[in-house]
Amino acid sequence: MTSLPALHQQLEVMRPVLLRFALLQLRNQALAEDAVQEALLAVLEKPDSFAGQSSLRTYVTGILKYKIIDCLRASNKEVSL
Repeated sequence: MTSLPALHQQLEVMRPVLLRFALLQLRNQALAEDAVQEALLAVLEKPDSFAGQSSLRTYVTGILKYKIIDCLRASNKEVSL
């Protein structure tokens, strides 16, 4: 596993790509930003969870996919008045 500063730097470089991916899925800038932030935070909170069996980008994208799904589920539960 890489050190925390190196991990932080790699995530910073990855952020624009993740944001584009989330924006394509959610079609809402604010929701996409939130999903990406939650995914990055999840990685930073538990850096030892990344076992290195895949690339870091694949790992973070997988987490982001679940955050997007959570966001879509939450938006489907909201009722417009």
